[in-house]
Amino acid sequence: MSETELDEHFPGCHPEDAEDPRPGKPASEIQETEDCWHCDTPTPRGCDCADCWESADYVPPGSVYHCPVCRRWWAYMTLNVTKITFGADADD
Repeated sequence: MSETELDEHFPGCHPEDAEDPRPGKPASEIQETEDCWHCDTPTPRGCDCADCWESADYVPPGSVYHCPVCRRWWAYMTLNVTKITFGADADD
């Protein structure tokens, strides 16, 4: 993304301010509404805007927090691992 595109997507800001500097958090600490990391605006989880749906293959829109004031977004992704076994156990 070019600097001009970043300026348009994040009005009044520099490209170095385009990413959330906070570390991730455990799933047990994720809230339905969180303060924006950039402007402290309370932001609900889930977004139906075109930008979020365009990235839906990578980040589910239901996991996104998209600030209505400064337009920055963030998401907490959790990894789900499923054990797959083939055939019966050797003891059977």
